[in-house]
Order: sequence, then structure tokens, then C-alpha cells
Amino acid sequence: MKSKENVGELQVAAPRLRGSCRLTVSLICLFTSFAAIVMTINLSMTIVCMNKRKITCNGSEEIKSNSSLEFMKLNGTCNNVQKDKEMYLDKPSQGMLLGALYYGVVPVQLLVGWLCDKFGKYKLQMALGSGVLGIASFLSPAILEFAGVPYYFALRVLKGAALGFALSSTLPLLTRWTSTQEQGLLVGIASAGIGIANSVTYPISGLLCQYGGWKSIFYFGGVCGMLATLLVVCLVYDSPAVHPRVGAEEKQFLLSFQLQSQSKKRRVIPWVKMLRSVPVWSVVITNFFFFAVGKGIVLNLPIYVRDVLDFTVTENGIFSAMPLVGALVVHLVAGPIFDFVRTKNLYSSTTVRKIFHVLGTLPPGALVFISSQLTPEHKYFIISLITIGYSLTEFAVMGGYNFAMIDIAPDYFGILQGINKTISLAPGFIIPLIISALTPNGTEEEWQSVFILFGSLYVTSCLIFVIFGSSQLQSWGKAIVSDTCTVNPVTNT
Repeated sequence: MKSKENVGELQVAAPRLRGSCRLTVSLICLFTSFAAIVMTINLSMTIVCMNKRKITCNGSEEIKSNSSLEFMKLNGTCNNVQKDKEMYLDKPSQGMLLGALYYGVVPVQLLVGWLCDKFGKYKLQMALGSGVLGIASFLSPAILEFAGVPYYFALRVLKGAALGFALSSTLPLLTRWTSTQEQGLLVGIASAGIGIANSVTYPISGLLCQYGGWKSIFYFGGVCGMLATLLVVCLVYDSPAVHPRVGAEEKQFLLSFQLQSQSKKRRVIPWVKMLRSVPVWSVVITNFFFFAVGKGIVLNLPIYVRDVLDFTVTENGIFSAMPLVGALVVHLVAGPIFDFVRTKNLYSSTTVRKIFHVLGTLPPGALVFISSQLTPEHKYFIISLITIGYSLTEFAVMGGYNFAMIDIAPDYFGILQGINKTISLAPGFIIPLIISALTPNGTEEEWQSVFILFGSLYVTSCLIFVIFGSSQLQSWGKAIVSDTCTVNPVTNT
């Protein structure tokens, strides 16, 4: 069935989505983001695997976490206790390496945004980023084992820069391949790769640790990276105009969509108006705090589970993934729900985004505060609260602040995302260091302080966007185009 899409004053029939090139591009973006995240967050479980303890109890060898080791030592049930001497990373090294990625991610964000808006070349940037990530993943075990932590720190910085190219070019690419009513669905599909990777990386890494050792975790990521590179090279094109296999109907539909200006005239970028825009800065600052707590949970949950909740390595992988699986489920439904609510025109886009943002920040903050007050005896309840809270954050991601930049200034989305991520991704290298400093001994009381910090960050991110945020098209948000390509801006209110 074909739907109708408003484009200016025209009614354009949307071609069938199944089997379309725009769906293919979204799916390749999904796998590219999946591979990129797998190759970067797997270090958390690698650390757990490296720092595992081997315990021989009643003639059988088991792999346990540190807290399990202490329990068994106190109860005298083990005949032999020894540390896995193959590799070991202390707390300062853990925090430094987990944060090293963002020393590379942050500096390239503005560059990638500028390259996307100035030259396009999304395909080249995605393929370059995925390829470098894949090669770096294959090299990681050798560098860690033979060169040491300082050299692996440098490699993580390089991987961060590659991650910036692989991921930050996908949303500008999708502005060429999506329409207003399909935006939530197709962008949701493309960005679902992040949620899928978050969901499966820890369980897979736990199994790889048990049966293949910590090196196999890196090799699995490398394979994913090289496969993503191959798919991007073969199946992704920068726009429908240059795609050799796009149908005439789909091509006409996409090229007529207003958010895609095909003008070749050089645009004057309104830097002053951008930098003085309250809606722009509301998104940037909101993302700073929201990303800080989100990344803090994703990177440190396996370490918290190991330190406090007394699970084996395999169980750690499963329980650490539960919040991420829940987030993936909500991710897949939040985008279509947002599209449905917005198309009903019952409320302005700004109001709808703020409602979704509140749902994605205040309840998670409350649940994290509750978790901080529970003892390890309630470990399954703690995991349940963290899972529910983290899952609900997808309402803020898919319908709240996260995509407001597309509404604010669609023709400068790449540059705005570059500014946004340059600033808001800074917690990526700050938060791991803060958490490592707050948890030098990994005790329950130390982690309680971390969870209180997480709850405070959620509440702060909620208030900033609700008070200052907007989803209205700004007066400078549409580029001035040549006479051969006139774009009639539509204001989202």
C-alpha cells in the first residue's frame, strides 16, 4: 500500500518500502553501526575476561569473578586459587583505556560534519571508518600483549577517530534517503545497530572468553568490521541521484523530498546564528549529560556486576546485556510511535519531543536512585530496575532531544551534529576516569555513589531540554539555493 507524503504543496506517493533501495541503505547503516559498536565496547568484557580468576574447587576448574573468589576463600571450598597470569589490567589502566576511545571520537566530529555538508562522500567516510576499526581490532591482542598499555591507548584513540567517521556520516546520509513520515522508521532501523550491538556484545564476549580466551573477542569484532566495509563499498551510494539500481519511482520520490536540496550552489553557513541559537545549545548540553550517564552504564555495568553482584563471567555477559536488550526493544517501537503521534497533529513537534524526552529521562533517573539504595542480596531486582530504566531512555533518543537538530536546521544537520558531538561526547573519556576514581576498591558503597551520580545526570538532562529545547525550524535552518532549485521551508511548530 502506498502512503501520501506532503512535500511543500505537492502530494507525492511513497513507493513500497520492502525491497527498496532506501531500506537497503538503512539496513547497511544498521550493520555498520553494529560492527562499529561491537569493536569499541567489547573492551569492557575483555577486561573482565583478562582479570578473571581461575579457581579449582573439588577437582573442577571454574571461572569466577573477584567477589566469588573472596566468598570461596572465606568458606574454604577451594583447593587451589590463582589469578590468570596471561593478562591483567589494574583500575587506573581500565579507566584510561575505556576513555581513550573518545580522545579520538571528539576531535573528528566537527570535521566529519563539515565534510558531510561540504562534499557529501558519506560512503567513503563510512567505509574508511569501518575498515580502520576492523584492522585495529585484529591488531589489538598483539599490541596489548607485546607493546603494552601505552601503545594500546594510542590504538584506542585511532579507533575512536575511525568510529567518528563510521557513525557520524550515517545520519547525514539518511537525510538523502528518508522522508518525513518514514524518518522515524528508517532512522530507527539504521540506528538500531547500536542497540543490537549493545545487546549482544557482552553475552557473545562472555562465551568467547570462556571458549576462546580474551583475544577471540577482538578477532570477532575485526571480522564484523571488515564485513561492514565490504557491504558499504558494494551497496551504499551517497544519494538516489547516483545509485545505479534505484527505481525511477523511488528516485523521483526521494529527489522531490524537501529536506534534500540538490542545489550545487555554494552555501553560506550561518555560523553566528548557529552559535547563538538557544535550541541548538539546549540539544548540545542535554546530550552532554545524557551521554555521560548512558555511556557510564554501558561501559561500566560489567565491571559493577563483577565487583558487587557476584556473577560468573558468562552470567556477567548475560545480565550486563539485559538493559541493552530492553533498550533495543523500546528503540524499535519508539520511532514509529513518535511518527504516529506527530502525524496526528494533536500537539506541536516541540511538545511531542518534550513529552518523549521526559519519559526517557525522569523515570530512568528515579529507578537508578532506587537501585543505589539496594544491597547485593537484591541483585536480580537491581538488574531489573537498571534494565527498565535504561530501556526507557530510548524514548528520549528516538522521540526526544536526539533528532531535534533535523527539525531545527535540516540543511545544516551535518555541521550541527559535528558541533553537538564535539562537545557532548567529551564525557566519553571523562566518565570512565571519574568512575575508576570513585571505585578504587570496587566496594558496594563506592558504586552507590556512582549510581547517585547517574540519577542526577538523568534529571539534569531532562530539565535542560524541557526548559530550553525546541523543534521548530529556525529562520536560518534552510540553505539559500540557486534559482534552479527552490525549496519552500515548512515550519515544524
